[in-house]
Amino acid sequence: MNFRRLTNINGNQKIIILGSLIVLFIILFFFYRRAAVRNESVVKEFSTTTVKSLSTDELKKVIPARIDSIVSLFGIKKEWIREAGSSPEPDKKKQKSEKVKKPVMPPPPTGLWFSKEITIPKDVPAAEINFEISNSLYEYDFDCSGSEDPKSGNLSLSVFNKRDSSKKMLGSVQFVYSDKVKREAADICLILDKVEDIPIDKLEKLLKSPEKYSVVLPDIVDKIDAQTVVLDSKRDFLLFMDIGIPEDLTAEFKTDMKEKEWKSKVRSVCYEYDKAAGVIVLNPRKIAPLGTDILTEFGLYNLKAYRDTVLVRFNSEEKGQHKINALFNDIVTRTQKGGRSMIYLVKFSADDFAAYTSDIFKLKRKGYKFFTFTDILKRRAKNPETEVKQEITG
Repeated sequence: MNFRRLTNINGNQKIIILGSLIVLFIILFFFYRRAAVRNESVVKEFSTTTVKSLSTDELKKVIPARIDSIVSLFGIKKEWIREAGSSPEPDKKKQKSEKVKKPVMPPPPTGLWFSKEITIPKDVPAAEINFEISNSLYEYDFDCSGSEDPKSGNLSLSVFNKRDSSKKMLGSVQFVYSDKVKREAADICLILDKVEDIPIDKLEKLLKSPEKYSVVLPDIVDKIDAQTVVLDSKRDFLLFMDIGIPEDLTAEFKTDMKEKEWKSKVRSVCYEYDKAAGVIVLNPRKIAPLGTDILTEFGLYNLKAYRDTVLVRFNSEEKGQHKINALFNDIVTRTQKGGRSMIYLVKFSADDFAAYTSDIFKLKRKGYKFFTFTDILKRRAKNPETEVKQEITG
């Protein structure tokens, strides 16, 4: 369009063009504001940590309490926490023969809000505690920096306000390693029962989990697909076999079987399932001496059998997170009673197992170790005392 044609546009056309431009401007402005709101919401989503505004007196109480709470998650006992620079309370039994040892680390600078010296066992990862404390202090606009002693591995933390560019130390935490303190933790083996009740696709995913546990091999007649999936997964598995009377239709061993017959069955199982971690012989009717004879017969082959008393049976009607919380509470309670090696028989759904793998770190950071049935028996062989404690708490 040239200038001459443009000058020929009448008044009505000019109004239409002007109106169109105004509408276009409004539309563009609308989309601009909408994009701005979206960007603002994205920023809010990433800023998930809200800084709490507290007075100095409140912070002096809250921050030390928060640190104590964090270290307790790692199985650190209250009696292992004391004021830095103070002498530990002497053992009354050794008070006469031994002198009170001097503090392992030098006292912190004076004028601090707080100063702690925390004795920790050799197996506690101080770096992880440092990380958790730093994350916890973030909501108060505080942070900490650590320095590790290259010889002892002891860790010193300096707590400061993030707004202070000089990072002036306001609190001090000293982690001192010692082989004289031990956490209350245990070796745990989980055996998953009734995995055939889990849909095949979810069972395949479950069996690929990096977590250490064992499973009960499903019955070949009823759940051949599930058994095939378990065997193909190379997961540590066990066989469960029942002893019963003739009326017990599902029992593998019955009182009316001739000796030659049940011995032949033992031999057949050992050859067919030579990769199994073991056989758990269930004897709910306490049938003797057949139960003992069968255990002895298995001992003649490469597949060892065990009484079901080796198991801690965990039965709960809860589901998902509630079920896992109940399981963890049971494990902790038995550990506090002296249990140091426990084999749990549990039934999990796919959702239960997802909740378990999501929260298992809570026990691991306290010092609990998890094993397959094969591995936990090897550990028991090296430390027979743990098996005795298992029988006490089971």
